Amino acid sequence: MGLGTFLLSLARPLLGRILVSLGFSVVTITGMSAVVVQVRNMFIGQVNSLPADMLNLFLYAGGGVGFGIIMGAITTRITLWTIMNGTKVLGRNPG
Repeated sequence: MGLGTFLLSLARPLLGRILVSLGFSVVTITGMSAVVVQVRNMFIGQVNSLPADMLNLFLYAGGGVGFGIIMGAITTRITLWTIMNGTKVLGRNPG
């Protein structure tokens, strides 16, 4: 058995694990992106249905900024969860 064949037999399982973890991350992030966009659109639709004075008060009080912060925190948490699961698939879990 040659050196190249030996190295290829070592790298093939590792490459498979890396590709599986990347695929899992892409599917999870894509699915969560669709959910976040749907929730955002539903929230905007409901806020726009408020009477004008209530809408102005909501926006003046920082309701839009607060909602953006909450959605950013949820997206960040899901992204970190996906990264941690990707490292578990690779066999190296730092946490």
